[in-house]
Amino acid sequence: MGLLGIQELSKNFNVLCVSGLLFLSVGCGILLRGGEIQDPGHLSPVDSSPEGSWELYWTSLDGSKIQPLGRLTGNGRSPAWAPDGSRLVFISESGGEGDIFLTSQDGSHLTQLTRTLGEEDDPEWSPDGSKIIFTSDRTGNWEIYTMNGNGSDLRRMTETHHGNSINPAWSPDGRWISFVSDETGDWEIYSMASDGTQKRRLTFLPGRDGYCWNEWSPDGRFIVFDSDREGDSELYVMRSDGRNQKHLSEVHVREEGPAWSPDGRKIVFTSKRDGNWEIYAADADGSHQIRLTDNAAMDYNPFWSPDGEKIAFISNREKVHEIYLMNPDGSEQVRLTHGISDKGRDRYRWSPDGSKIAYVAFIGGPRQSVNSPSDE
Repeated sequence: MGLLGIQELSKNFNVLCVSGLLFLSVGCGILLRGGEIQDPGHLSPVDSSPEGSWELYWTSLDGSKIQPLGRLTGNGRSPAWAPDGSRLVFISESGGEGDIFLTSQDGSHLTQLTRTLGEEDDPEWSPDGSKIIFTSDRTGNWEIYTMNGNGSDLRRMTETHHGNSINPAWSPDGRWISFVSDETGDWEIYSMASDGTQKRRLTFLPGRDGYCWNEWSPDGRFIVFDSDREGDSELYVMRSDGRNQKHLSEVHVREEGPAWSPDGRKIVFTSKRDGNWEIYAADADGSHQIRLTDNAAMDYNPFWSPDGEKIAFISNREKVHEIYLMNPDGSEQVRLTHGISDKGRDRYRWSPDGSKIAYVAFIGGPRQSVNSPSDE
């Protein structure tokens, strides 16, 4: 999910600060965003500033092992696993702006893939693991780029003359890319071939379509997306060519953060229909909606495990924002992360084999140096 940077967004949307976290209270709802970063080091351990920093880790599903990833001076965000699970890319602002780094899954072999005066965001691997797609404002506005997994063969995919292009997403077969652009004045969803040709517009109604989410179904036939075309930010499903756009539900309240089940039969999402943020599941056509969480806290940002046996989500039910696991029917809700952060979690990702979850945690105040991965 792509964003234009918290400073730029705050000019146009309400930004809510809760316990040191920045929440977008319009548009992208309760998406957590990190703070600012400093200078790259190598893989040597470095203490954070007194204010703390955002660091990347992965954890095993029983919480018994926690592995730091690419420890730089300052903050990181947006981890994305390669399809084979051997590597991750992520964003670090350690060079001043946000650049893309590559690391092995054990935190070793840290490599900087981009070096620009602009900011990069939303790195995503192609399904075959050969390419990385991302957004960048290196030319003054946000455009979509691709490069090889080692940083070579950089290509600009969009030429947005009057606006920005963000939120790129690969189709499951890697042949197509969906993205969002405001070139016409409204945020609309587009698609293009993986080489940047055959661009076509998929949505046409006034409002912001896909501004925060446009997610392909596992079989590539459908896209679920957010839109405020009828007022609140709600969820819609359409064919991947833009046909048959319809509400996922008809409750007409803010609903966000959709994620497909691995078999494409269900969608989990976050809704405020009962007054606070809770997680729901529905069949892909919007029928058979059930509530999975039920407490006074914020429960949000659900993602299915690759085998469909678990759903991870974030909750502040114990006063801090931590990752939890539950069964697809909402039973056996268990806290996964403990004690690393007193301020929250940003975007997190299941590993392709479902054995790990990569995440971002805020480390507040000075901390002791830890053993860093070997630099081979």
